[in-house]
Amino acid sequence: MLKPRYFLLVALILFIALLIGGMEGKANFPREIVDDFGYKVIINKKPEGIVSLSPANTEIVFAIGAGDKVVGVTEYCDFPPQVKKIDRVGGFTTPNIEAIVDKNPDLVVASYGNGEGNIKRLKELGITVLCLYPKSVGDILKDIKLVGEATGFEKEAENLVRDLERRINLIREKVSKIPKKKKPRVLYLVWYPELWTAGKGTFANDLIEMAGGKNIAFDVQGWKIISKEVVINRDPEVIFCSGMGKNSVILKNKILKDPDLKKTSALISGRVYTITSDIVERPGPRVVDGLEKIEKSLSSFFKTVR
Repeated sequence: MLKPRYFLLVALILFIALLIGGMEGKANFPREIVDDFGYKVIINKKPEGIVSLSPANTEIVFAIGAGDKVVGVTEYCDFPPQVKKIDRVGGFTTPNIEAIVDKNPDLVVASYGNGEGNIKRLKELGITVLCLYPKSVGDILKDIKLVGEATGFEKEAENLVRDLERRINLIREKVSKIPKKKKPRVLYLVWYPELWTAGKGTFANDLIEMAGGKNIAFDVQGWKIISKEVVINRDPEVIFCSGMGKNSVILKNKILKDPDLKKTSALISGRVYTITSDIVERPGPRVVDGLEKIEKSLSSFFKTVR
């Protein structure tokens, strides 16, 4: 039979372990962080209640393992699937301030698109707000680390970024040997009959270049309409039709039926692909999924030109 002293020793060890665990959970808090707006954000304790005000931010929080801390999301947050069970606190550009306050969050992860007025109001109400505004794929990776630091999940965020960087580097290595003159001309479309395309300063443009392509909208800044005449003249060899759900398929079918665009190399060769906008245009960790899909589509072209 075990002696009472043994039970006391075990109880003492368990107590110390729980005490240390609790101390580790509070380690390095409060902490001061500078967000993408240049604001100094003081986070007094490890957040137990988080409100996310953009689909991308929601994906980041879940991807680093802090999803069980999320108590509110926007109407447009749809990934991962468990987000569907979380209460809504308004739209992306129209967050419901009262609904957010009712959640009594320790941290609100906001975005540029939420509107500076709304962000300012939340701060005036004493709510801690971290603002994200990534402008490149590199910025997305930095913001994942930033959210990790803000939520106390920095190790998980660093591991995630390390894996994303590994996948990115694999593609960079693959396409690094493709001569510039052999890189395919690419058109990325999101609308028809007005041909809305992605130019410089968009994630789509970043991914096209990283995947070994040349964006024919090289002289366009942001999202703009490109004329059919310009498209035909620049003759894209690959076209991506982007959209949510079935919208990408609908867009592709319209492009394939356009009598003028049938003259382009992309339609002649059949290199017109659908792609989900969420994995290209949403600045979250799935953007690397988008990169891999684009590279896979372009790789069939590379095989014929090497």
